[in-house]
Amino acid sequence: MATTVDEAKQRAQDAEEHVRSYKGIMTAATHVGVPFCMALATFFTVLTMRGGIGAAAFSLVAVYILAWWIVKTFFSSH
Repeated sequence: MATTVDEAKQRAQDAEEHVRSYKGIMTAATHVGVPFCMALATFFTVLTMRGGIGAAAFSLVAVYILAWWIVKTFFSSH
């Protein structure tokens, strides 16, 4: 009987740890990954449209900051 209680406690602790890991990964993905991917796509789009390296770098920074701000503003409640 004692092992069943111990196993239940261990399962509950494992579940809590998995939830913390999931939330950490999702936070990192939305706050850093999404803006970076959008900025990188914009960077290469401007390069292929022959905008030049300066315009491409500017668009990378501008899109990253804008996307990061949108993610932080609208998804911070989760």
